[in-house]
Amino acid sequence: MDKIRVVIYKNTQHPTDGKQILIEPSLNKDQLLTLCSGILGIKAKKVFNEKGNELSSIKNIHEGTSLYISSGESFQLKVSSENRVNKSFVLCMLGTAAVGKSAVTHRFVQNKFLKDYDPTIEDYYKKVVNVDSETVPLSILDTAGMEDYYPLIDDWIDKKDGFVLLFSVNLIDSMTKLESFYHKILHRYPNIGNPKNSPVIVIAGNKVDLPNRGISYEEGKKFAESLKCRYFEVSALTGAGIEEMYTTIVRELLSRRATKPQSASVPWYEKCELL
Repeated sequence: MDKIRVVIYKNTQHPTDGKQILIEPSLNKDQLLTLCSGILGIKAKKVFNEKGNELSSIKNIHEGTSLYISSGESFQLKVSSENRVNKSFVLCMLGTAAVGKSAVTHRFVQNKFLKDYDPTIEDYYKKVVNVDSETVPLSILDTAGMEDYYPLIDDWIDKKDGFVLLFSVNLIDSMTKLESFYHKILHRYPNIGNPKNSPVIVIAGNKVDLPNRGISYEEGKKFAESLKCRYFEVSALTGAGIEEMYTTIVRELLSRRATKPQSASVPWYEKCELL
């Protein structure tokens, strides 16, 4: 049987930094706890699902499940009981090296600017957001931009609900190179024109705080429109535009999940003003 991809988090009130692991379906709970102990650097004793239920067995976990690993303490994740908790969405950050994928993710998840550049291979981050009175757990996969890791792209884009294709406004080729990522997504999700069966894709220009930019707003918007995507301009340094971008993605995903059919007369990315 194929291995199952899950994301493990330390059991805290506000988990952020998750680790993706592949496990054998035949793995038992004790073996999982031993594996998690080494990865998370804790003495793992309990495992919880997103609802806070302690698992006595891992036989029924499925692809993409988030697991919370405890050293013995009770479930810590705090979600308001006043709001219905939706199934989590999984987003993926894609783009070339040094465009700020990790910095944008950190700004959104932790509201901090990541000063030191440390090339990423792949990391998962977690945040629970509230959009239009809906409480939604988000998992965000931050990926490598170095070409040496491009063979991993097919794994990165598999089973995702949304994508942020990020470029830097001071690196002209970082925008044009997004086309290869976009076409990889199209190949994986051939029904991209059907909102009910395809992920949300947005294009974002980062580092708009820089005084000298090589890509104008108009050029970024035109590029996004050529791919039928919504365009955002953001700054990991100041935080400008980041909350709005992720909120818009979640809102569109919630809309697509709704049972009421959505009008196809106006594409979703044209329903409101571009940032």
